[in-house]
Amino acid sequence: MQTIDNSLLQVSIDENGARMAHLVSESDNYDYLNDQEAKEGMAIAFPVIDGDNNWASKLPWTVVDKGDTRVSLTLIDTPESYQSFPYHFEVMTTYSLEGNQVKVSFYLKNSSHKELPFSLGFVFPIAWSSQSSVNKISLIGEEHAIDVASTDFKLNAEDGKVTAFTNKVELEAEKIREFVLTLTLK
Repeated sequence: MQTIDNSLLQVSIDENGARMAHLVSESDNYDYLNDQEAKEGMAIAFPVIDGDNNWASKLPWTVVDKGDTRVSLTLIDTPESYQSFPYHFEVMTTYSLEGNQVKVSFYLKNSSHKELPFSLGFVFPIAWSSQSSVNKISLIGEEHAIDVASTDFKLNAEDGKVTAFTNKVELEAEKIREFVLTLTLK
């Protein structure tokens, strides 16, 4: 487990799946991910082409950079993943803190000599009431609130969770693409 913090937030990242396991407000020690609905934490799904091959949860992640307020983990294809998903890829997920915000950056590198089809998703399991706008979902609890925002992902709130996902897209050979999701605690 990797932990990053600043004066307002503490975030714990589980290297298994690079998922956010805890999101704690330092002011009242409230963990946004520590209730019955959120036991799985904030999960990542890649390439999400089919549920059986979520390499983000199956393959090992490696910590490649760590500071007080940021941590980056990398996922690289393996011979096993290549057999069922014949592409060479590198995924880097970075969690960084800025004030009351958690920025989740996702970098995808296509190391193949052909286009890589993929979709990408994050699942944030909080069953609070929600208000949606074009690029933001506001989750409102009894004493806490959080905004989930992105211009790179489609956001949806239902069934006790917020999902951030891309449609199936293709990344050109030897190219890199970045996606960003921001969580703002209120």
